[in-house]
Amino acid sequence: MAELVVASNRGPVQFEIDEDGNLSSGRGAGGMVAALGPALAGQAGTWVAAAISEGDRVAARRAGRTGNRRTVDLPQGSVQLRSLVIDPREYQAYYNRVSNRTIWFLQHYLFDVPRHPRFDQSFRLAWRNYHDVNRAFAAACDEEADPGGDVFLQDYHLALAPALLRERRPDVGIAHFTHCPWADPGYFGMLPSSVGAHLLEGMLGADLLGFLVPRWSRNFLRCCQDAGYEVDREGGTVRSRDGRLVHVRAYPLGVDGDDLRGRAADREAQSQRRFVRELANRRKLIVRVDRMELSKNILRGLEGYAIFLERNPRMRQRVVHYALAYSSRRDLPEYQSYTAEVKQAAEAINERYRTRTWEPVALELRDNYPRALAAMALADVLLVNPVWDGMNLVAKEGPSVSERDAVLILSRNAGAADDLAEGALLVNPFDTSELAEALATAVAMPADERAERAKRLREAASALPPHDWFASQREDLAHLRGDGTG
Repeated sequence: MAELVVASNRGPVQFEIDEDGNLSSGRGAGGMVAALGPALAGQAGTWVAAAISEGDRVAARRAGRTGNRRTVDLPQGSVQLRSLVIDPREYQAYYNRVSNRTIWFLQHYLFDVPRHPRFDQSFRLAWRNYHDVNRAFAAACDEEADPGGDVFLQDYHLALAPALLRERRPDVGIAHFTHCPWADPGYFGMLPSSVGAHLLEGMLGADLLGFLVPRWSRNFLRCCQDAGYEVDREGGTVRSRDGRLVHVRAYPLGVDGDDLRGRAADREAQSQRRFVRELANRRKLIVRVDRMELSKNILRGLEGYAIFLERNPRMRQRVVHYALAYSSRRDLPEYQSYTAEVKQAAEAINERYRTRTWEPVALELRDNYPRALAAMALADVLLVNPVWDGMNLVAKEGPSVSERDAVLILSRNAGAADDLAEGALLVNPFDTSELAEALATAVAMPADERAERAKRLREAASALPPHDWFASQREDLAHLRGDGTG
């Protein structure tokens, strides 16, 4: 058992198994893992996560022989990992149908409203699976948490788990953190009434609810108010159905600049620099680093770049757009078609403008973090234009490792815009013409202005690094429990 338990759908590492049955592990994907790994490492806590890959499931079964946990090593230290083996069909319904295709789409305003969503009988069955997986996480946290310990539940996958855990363990402190945006009440109301009510009630089982920036926490409070809860929007509290005062706060996650620069300077990342330099070939380098994710707005990014080339013929053969976009949610048809559209858009630009010595767009679809670090370090422009994003850590990682005072072009709908507005060029993510103008401004920006903006970005990006971000939540939870306001 542990004084500190963290639970999330995805764990800090992903295991792979070779033909001989040997296990190897690599860094888990996603911004949440990047945040929680450094925060939890070395703190003698336990991380509860789903066994997603076949390698994860094999590792979990082998760990079951020695107490259900295994020690995994991260760059910042070790953590104890408990992996939950869930029936694959149940997991697919929980993960794809409800978590991703419903809640993720909802919170990022991604529904194709004339066609989706449709909340039919199959959705109701999937919702039961979502509830059952949340219950399994709550049971595991119950087993792992010391008497009076703290449990930190993560993100939209586990929105029901706080209330389910409280039923089992009223003695533990419970916090839940949402790593994505929270939709406004009008959009949230697209959910079936019972589903929306259960999501709010589930989250309000916590003592403390965290969001990445104040605008997302304000939206949550408005949803609670519309649902009939007693809400103090100024004080950031909601009175739960059982009479507890739940505190709702924003914790703007930053990055550990020193750690990132150290990783960008290590041998693996340094070995990728030659490739990136040869790709740029002394041209201006426009970089983006994303998952192949609908909300990341890669298609409009390519369209904006095409408009920039059309309007600025002198810049042709003087710039290269290097787009690193590793695969995400490959089981969903929307993502399969989106990936195909992105490939077609990149190739259309190349077919129109390429020469014997110049390829305007280089699209990389493999997950290669050392290469991504090298690209961000050598970029002249960093493009981050999500339609909506809870924070977007690439917008903070890039300036932290940049060696060329890269100009950051940033969507105003990213949570990071709240922290980085003074140093970035903010754009409307739906306006590709404005993006083209921003690209022209960025590549032509004088060195002194680049340097001043880059300084502001570096300072803001590391204002609340992962360890401090997590520590502030632990301190707040301890304070709430200590003074009896939880």
